[in-house]
Amino acid sequence: MFMKKLGIAAAFMLVAVGASASNFRGADQVYVPAAGHAAGSSGTFISDVYISNLSSDDVEVSVIYQAASEGGGTGTEFKNVITLKGFERKEYLDFFRSALNLQGNAFGQLIFNGCKKSASCGTDTQDPNTGVSPNFRAISVESRIYQIPGDDPALPAANRRITGQLFSGVPWYNFVSSLQSNSGLDKLFITGVTQTGLAGAVGTVRTNIGVVNASQYSRTTIKLTLYQGTMTDTDKKKEATVTLGPLGSTAPKGIGDWFGTEFTGSNFFVVVEQTNSTAEGSDVPTSCGGQGCPAFLAYGSVLDNASGDATTLEPQYLKELGPEAIAAIYPSTQGSGKTLMRRSVHH
Repeated sequence: MFMKKLGIAAAFMLVAVGASASNFRGADQVYVPAAGHAAGSSGTFISDVYISNLSSDDVEVSVIYQAASEGGGTGTEFKNVITLKGFERKEYLDFFRSALNLQGNAFGQLIFNGCKKSASCGTDTQDPNTGVSPNFRAISVESRIYQIPGDDPALPAANRRITGQLFSGVPWYNFVSSLQSNSGLDKLFITGVTQTGLAGAVGTVRTNIGVVNASQYSRTTIKLTLYQGTMTDTDKKKEATVTLGPLGSTAPKGIGDWFGTEFTGSNFFVVVEQTNSTAEGSDVPTSCGGQGCPAFLAYGSVLDNASGDATTLEPQYLKELGPEAIAAIYPSTQGSGKTLMRRSVHH
């Protein structure tokens, strides 16, 4: 399996906050944490994928599909399944069928790897400490997951896109890691969490949350803490944990599944963090150490219980972008970025 080594991620984690804030989505490796073609409660969930080549070179894109499973595994790699000309964009409707030719139910995470066409991006070309190959090329990925009635691919276009939500691809440098506890970038939170009913109940909504082990080199425990109001012990409602193998992930689970059915209402938020990570596998790079380059992702969705219409709840870091990271992303020297680092609206 060709996948970027993750050891360099810790060095760039401070910049990763700025990448999120400034909508930097491009990288040679991009995660889509939830995608599929799978039966749902009232139809079939389908993912459309929009992929862009951000370089002038022709690029071959390999895709790793890891089915949602807490145990994880090596996943299935679709080598060079997509080819893009320089700066080309492509749309794949029903990606699992049209690009991966997967039949039946499939749901999990996708990892896209961009490489210069006809070149090797494997470990033979990668720096052993950073995992970087000179043949990596930047791509960006956006996806939309939506539900159609039944499972009829011949439905007219007007009836296909009934309800759906955006899942932006996450560049490899923007995952979260327990290694960044000193900088305060080891946790994230998901706000907008609301639970007023179950599927089918008119006038109510529910929230689902999913978590993903973004490292193929570690087994990790993810802790989720539910709060309502403030992030204090007084307002802490309950904790939940799940242990994920390499590239393991959960299917989206409701608040009741995570924390119990007694928690209903609004103004909830969930803090997500790693508590334990250990290296696992025979190919763990030396630079990943005993923790196996720990990395995770999380996402939330709030759904209308009558229509099934969903809205993505994006995770956020618990701190603002610091001045050092702003200066690194937007150098103030002449011709290299913003020349005056100050607010443009009266405070």
